[in-house]
Amino acid sequence: MKQNVINKTFSVLRAFTDEKNEWGVNELSRFLDMPVSSVHRIISTLKSEYLLEYSERTGKYKVGSDLIRMASIISTNVDIKKLARPYLNELSMDLHHSVYLGLYYPQYRKLSFVESVKSSRALQYVLEIGVLQPIHIAASGKNILAHLSHSNILEILKEEIDSESDRKKFLEELKIIKDQGYAITANERKKGALSVGAPVFGASEEVIGSIICVIPIADYEKSKESDYIKRVKKAAQDLSYSLGYRKIERG
Repeated sequence: MKQNVINKTFSVLRAFTDEKNEWGVNELSRFLDMPVSSVHRIISTLKSEYLLEYSERTGKYKVGSDLIRMASIISTNVDIKKLARPYLNELSMDLHHSVYLGLYYPQYRKLSFVESVKSSRALQYVLEIGVLQPIHIAASGKNILAHLSHSNILEILKEEIDSESDRKKFLEELKIIKDQGYAITANERKKGALSVGAPVFGASEEVIGSIICVIPIADYEKSKESDYIKRVKKAAQDLSYSLGYRKIERG
């Protein structure tokens, strides 16, 4: 019985964190297919612990101050590199190539590779760890750039690309990358290397970095391209979900 109550309580909390941040008791009851009395009892308990609070303006319940406080403490103490490591390991084992996690630093408008899992193959391309890199180059950067605000994109392209016609072509490329959720580039950050990458998002729903698989062009198998894309996207989506991002496309 106690376990059932706990399960129901977590279902209520997930509705506030995963679906939307305000619910009325009756609509939440319908959404969870749970008796109104049960939902009301759970919400009342969570409200008494300041995990939820009632909004007089909307007449609904929303995430409370103590839940926000706890979430902030947890997110502050998250070691992204440690969290990403299992996904990078699995990706590298699946694809048999080196993989990297790059994080975006808005204050510099650049990225830095912070973690990697090297391939066991003799021929591989090694990217520098901890060095700031431009984000208008290669799959690692373009996946980040494509998901920034339009004004930020224009400012960065103005700094990096002189020709207006080239900037226009670049914007079209970024739109495609954003729509498809991945990028494939070759000979951009490293000559002779091809990168397959996908963006990583945080709980704020803003892009925070990217995961890429780096493959020597001579070893790239076009017939496996859809598998490369699928696996890289999954690793990036799984890490994003672990970081609190909820707008994940499944399937």
